Amino acid sequence: MLVRAALSTVLLGTSVLTALAGPTFDRTEHDVTGASSAVATVTPTPSTTAIPDDEGTTQSLEATASSAVPGACVSSDVDPGIPAADFGDIAQYSTTPLAQGVDCTGFRAYLSTGLPQYDSQSFEFFGELIGSDGSENSVAIMSQGNPLSWVDPALPVPITVEEAGLIFNRLDENAGPVIGGIDGLALPDLPPTTATADVSIGYQPWSIDVAGTTGTEAETISMTAISGAPGAVGTTYELTAVLATGYAGHSTTEPTTFTAVVNDPTGIVQWGYGPNGFFPLWMFDGTPVDGIATNDQRDAIMNEYGGDIGAYLTATNDPMTGQGSQYYSMPVLNVEQWSVTRGESYVGGGTSGTLWFDNLTETYNETADHVVRNGYQWTEFSMMLPDTGQGLLIAKTSQADVGNLYYAMLAGADSTQNANGTLAPTANWPQAAIEVEAVPGSEWTSPQSCYVYTLADHVTLAAVDGRPAVDVVLSAVDHPDQEINALGRPVYEGLFSYTGTIDGQAVSGKAWGEIQGTPPTDDCGGGSSSPSGSGEAVLAATGQDFTPIAPAAALLLFTGAVLLFGLRRRSNSAVNRRI
Repeated sequence: MLVRAALSTVLLGTSVLTALAGPTFDRTEHDVTGASSAVATVTPTPSTTAIPDDEGTTQSLEATASSAVPGACVSSDVDPGIPAADFGDIAQYSTTPLAQGVDCTGFRAYLSTGLPQYDSQSFEFFGELIGSDGSENSVAIMSQGNPLSWVDPALPVPITVEEAGLIFNRLDENAGPVIGGIDGLALPDLPPTTATADVSIGYQPWSIDVAGTTGTEAETISMTAISGAPGAVGTTYELTAVLATGYAGHSTTEPTTFTAVVNDPTGIVQWGYGPNGFFPLWMFDGTPVDGIATNDQRDAIMNEYGGDIGAYLTATNDPMTGQGSQYYSMPVLNVEQWSVTRGESYVGGGTSGTLWFDNLTETYNETADHVVRNGYQWTEFSMMLPDTGQGLLIAKTSQADVGNLYYAMLAGADSTQNANGTLAPTANWPQAAIEVEAVPGSEWTSPQSCYVYTLADHVTLAAVDGRPAVDVVLSAVDHPDQEINALGRPVYEGLFSYTGTIDGQAVSGKAWGEIQGTPPTDDCGGGSSSPSGSGEAVLAATGQDFTPIAPAAALLLFTGAVLLFGLRRRSNSAVNRRI
């Protein structure tokens, strides 16, 4: 989810995990002079797993005999050793390919390298798990790194802050999500504590491994390609989390183990523009933002280029620096098996479901920082279409200084392959062709936060210039308790269902949705005793104190205090940052 990372909502979006301001880990290694040497430990490991070749890995999609999926673009087992700097240092549009835009090897290395020069780098899996008992469950698992300088550029300590976490919601219980996380300062020379954690990224096999503690208990989160290469058709991924989880608002936690094995029949999509996948999130209209002059992009995009941002970028080469992210997704991941246990209880498991994967890198300049900290709002749906091997991304973003921006893109089967092996969207609707309207009567007031959400939206995409017509209604899955509270800013995020038509054909299925609510004008009686309580309660759900436990090292004490202050001070932008 693009805005998740942009605003770290992860999830857990991109969302909750940013709120878990206790222990955090880091992707950065440092030398004795304090200079960053590498964001993550890259551990090329010989693999005996056969990597799919260009001909043998393309799976035929039962429902789309005519929709050929490009063959996997495979890289070598040998780590190419591309320096992090070769992947750029700011998210912007450019016609010049960085290492990740040149070829498959560069792109695989991009997914396997920590990037401390960016303000955010996130990896997220989220979607639906179907239990063997027929139950519907939602899950999100993520890893996200942010340099401490993002909290305060004046900080003299070059340390990365990392959040990793799990959100699991058994929807038939209607009790809200259970949440657990490993947060902390990344100090690889010290053992993980409640304020530090270790993270490593491997190249082959691709893997992200995070280790930390809650109290005295060791915790881990891992995402690994157990066969194939990341982004290649047919690759299988194993996701695991062993950590303490609890309902937000409740101090009780239980040891939790989550596992899932998923397979990618489609490949990875590059949603953005240019060879490096830049994805804009807003347009300027030429008026100053926070006293800083801006160019008038909106009038040109809407009047000269028919609302088509891609056409505008191609014609003008406007870099739109800091106005978006570099955004990649695997929109259809078939769940082969999964299970969750909490304490002594087996919560659920099964052999079906569909997940979506997002990878985003983002940077923010002064104007962007103002935008995301001052009322930035988004409604976003990641629609999974497993029958056709496609994903449909639909969203509306808005903020007082930059107005509204709509986007809708379809990709997967029938996509062409970019030079770096990623898939290009088959349809990208211009602004005027997109309508996202709240369904009357779908309003819901959270009994916990008192925020008011509209939990159903009617989306129409016009059939213009060969693009298929889309007419769907997306509604929050039956049970409403999917609200997440990150540092005092509630977000409704979780599983949605959709029904309607695409190109005249009936469709139905599941989507991941992120909805912003309207804050209460007065006290509606909500409180932190319910499953989605205050920001402090979110921290309590992980078994952590709201104030980080001070480690023995003075450096950790200093950085922990600064981090907590910064996260509180910038909670709005942190909540807004996707994954």
